[in-house]
Amino acid sequence: MDVPPSRVFVMREGALHAEGVDLRALAEATGTPTWVYSARAVDAAYDAVDDAMRAASGGDHVIAYAIKANGNLALLRRLGARGCGADIVSGGELARVLRARIDPAKVVFSGVGKTRDELAAALSAGIKAIHVESASELRALAEVARDRGVVADFAFRVNPDVDAKTHPYIATGLHDTKFGLELDAARDLLAGVSSEPALRLIGVACHIGSQLETSAPLREAVAILARFGLELETAGFPLTHLDVGGGWPMEYGCEDAAFPGAEAFGAAIAGGLADAGAEARLTSAGGDWTLFTEPGRSLVGAAGLLLSRVVYVKDQGTKRFVIVDGAMSELIRPALYEAYHAVTPVVPREGKARVVDVVGPVCESGDFLALGRALPPVDEGDLVAVLGAGAYGREMSSAYNARPPAAEVLVDGDAWRVVRRRATPADLWALEEH
Repeated sequence: MDVPPSRVFVMREGALHAEGVDLRALAEATGTPTWVYSARAVDAAYDAVDDAMRAASGGDHVIAYAIKANGNLALLRRLGARGCGADIVSGGELARVLRARIDPAKVVFSGVGKTRDELAAALSAGIKAIHVESASELRALAEVARDRGVVADFAFRVNPDVDAKTHPYIATGLHDTKFGLELDAARDLLAGVSSEPALRLIGVACHIGSQLETSAPLREAVAILARFGLELETAGFPLTHLDVGGGWPMEYGCEDAAFPGAEAFGAAIAGGLADAGAEARLTSAGGDWTLFTEPGRSLVGAAGLLLSRVVYVKDQGTKRFVIVDGAMSELIRPALYEAYHAVTPVVPREGKARVVDVVGPVCESGDFLALGRALPPVDEGDLVAVLGAGAYGREMSSAYNARPPAAEVLVDGDAWRVVRRRATPADLWALEEH
């Protein structure tokens, strides 16, 4: 098995623990499937990015957590208490970060399809900036701001055409993606911005993709972004922030080599700023630019697992199927784009590993959590943990086959608490009856 190393999910006294909590006891108390998150893992991941950004910026920076990775309110409140901001992509996410009491001045709003209602809500909330990704969106933002009698602070999200060397589904910085504005397209909009009193251009942003395997593309993108920021200031647009996007990776256990550490990505950001000659514009150097970054999965991905129980073991043809009560309705990433998640028994049995397919009960051939995976012997009733599931698990889950959403648990040392109760079948139709 390729299981990523972890300091919080460890074998102790013959059973897998989350920090100081035996997963067997947790499953007995909450049932399965259940999401389990480690508070200490989130803290450690945040500290690593925070230290790297402090080194890159000289001090002043904002970590705007991409809450699409995992928007559980308990996690948001924990991160917000550490000073974390948020990167949001919908009105629902805006409402969620406000509910979690994250400082609106540390919130940026990305996404290619913001509605006028969402733009109005963001302006009312007083967030840091709306990241504009098209000429049409800029026009809509101006109209909404004029109607409300306010000035809209915004940033151009630009597309630097840098190849992030990552999975095509999570590459966002090339010209043929839907994200961002090409630099010339952004330049073409400047005259209109100058003549529109309801708009104030205060920043530039980019995001070249997730799961960066090397820091070199990030350095290249930051240099392009910073040069454009200097160009805008020369043109008469004083900026207050430079958002270098995300891409900070996490290890799932299937990588050919370990990813560089957070410090390497911080150094790449600093290197890009130096390449552009923009270091003096940072607030720590007496300038006006606050450095923003938007990590998502790197803060929460390795901090979560999906705890599931084996329902049946089935031999058919040349295959053995381990059928568990977790499914694509909980964790769709393997079915959606063949994402790898390590699977391990909570209490390993003696015996030789066997290649199996770990599948769920959903009525789809594509309902699997792992295919062709060497797994130690498991029997009906055994518990398994699907690791690296803290990001894009609960957020992409569904109630397909009328499966109520799973419970979520936050572990902190020897203590744990339910941070989202398990839904009931009645919850599934609660909004349908009148």
